[in-house]
Amino acid sequence: MSFHLPAPLSVMAAHAETESAPSVDRSNRDTTDAEQLHVPLGQTLRTLRAQAKLTLQQLSGQTGISVSTLSKIENGQLSPTYEKIAALARGLSVNVSELFGSPEKPAPLGRRSLTRAGQGVVHETAQYRYEVLNSDLADKQFVPLRTTIKARSVRDFGNLFRHGGEEFIYVLEGQVVLHTDFYAPVTLSVGDSCYFDSAMGHACISAGDEDAKVLWVCSSVTLDT
Repeated sequence: MSFHLPAPLSVMAAHAETESAPSVDRSNRDTTDAEQLHVPLGQTLRTLRAQAKLTLQQLSGQTGISVSTLSKIENGQLSPTYEKIAALARGLSVNVSELFGSPEKPAPLGRRSLTRAGQGVVHETAQYRYEVLNSDLADKQFVPLRTTIKARSVRDFGNLFRHGGEEFIYVLEGQVVLHTDFYAPVTLSVGDSCYFDSAMGHACISAGDEDAKVLWVCSSVTLDT
């Protein structure tokens, strides 16, 4: 997820050439529930950066992401990997979920968030298609993602993803091959799951003809991760 939903520690700079144009799905909204307007990630990033009184150069220094890449993200010309999203959250001193959901802080007790089937916020990269679930809830301890794995080779990633936190994946459809720094690649079938440290380089690829789908849960990135 590397959710990337789908994913981190001192975040490494990611590789812009592996990323694709962003896509946000606003279709099939459930009008019986409270509607949440999903602002494009780039626009949210620009707003949060302005609130933090940071220039692009200053944010670049705090995230390890180049000024040109930050500018492309803000202008909707580049869809960042989860690795970059985690870096942005740390650089802006916000929770990862604030880059996808409402900036308003809900009451600390009795919280509940409902995401109907197919109504998550879609964030797409070259390797993954993330559906960010429960994006309206701020300050979550983890970020749930329903992820479609488009990558077919570890070469599709350039380098394995690394970022602060921990991750859990559960295979919903297809077969997934999980590549990590310290272990041999492992194949996961429907019903299999894996929990791992996000700081360890990692990448998931689909093993079959069809894109695999997984529930991908990442611990939320905060200043003390």
